[in-house]
Amino acid sequence: MQRTWPQSPFARYADDAVVHCRSLAQAQAVMRAIATRLEECGLTMHPEKSKIVYCKDSNRTGTYPNVQFTFLGFTFRPREAVDKYRRQFTSFLPAVSSDALKRMRKTVRSWRIHRRTSATLDELAQQCNTTIQGWWNYYGAFYRTAMHGLFGYVDQRLEQWARRKFKRLRQHNRRSHEWLHKMAAIHPRLFVHWRVVGTKVG
Repeated sequence: MQRTWPQSPFARYADDAVVHCRSLAQAQAVMRAIATRLEECGLTMHPEKSKIVYCKDSNRTGTYPNVQFTFLGFTFRPREAVDKYRRQFTSFLPAVSSDALKRMRKTVRSWRIHRRTSATLDELAQQCNTTIQGWWNYYGAFYRTAMHGLFGYVDQRLEQWARRKFKRLRQHNRRSHEWLHKMAAIHPRLFVHWRVVGTKVG
């Protein structure tokens, strides 16, 4: 890449790479060159993952079949943004991918929070926070609101826990939601995700 395509910035991690091009013709030429080079090394490009993507935004308004790609757990695609004058526009931005969110939800389910009724809310926070902090440190680097759905899911599991732990909350979804909202207001720094999104829970 440095020798043949120095004008095309690229990023690589293991066997995944992203190459930036200025035109469709250049992108097609680069893809052919990479495929040829890989064949010389006895390798092939992934037939489904290898594709040319149009970085569509408010300034690039063309129509092309592919306008998003996933790299290192982030999906890059057109997203709504707000400039310094509070005006909305479309930008090509990364956010946590749907596959990454599914994996994190699976991890949350594996904690079986709702069955740990012998634990206190503080103990649950201690057990969950290290993992949640790690997710936030990585995936919260870009378009943070994409993580809010996951945090809402964590709170739903906490509400289930509260309904099983406290008799007065059993069979009362609204009461358990209000109870957790109250706990978040009283102890806003107890859980990592409460700290980063405020007292909004559920």
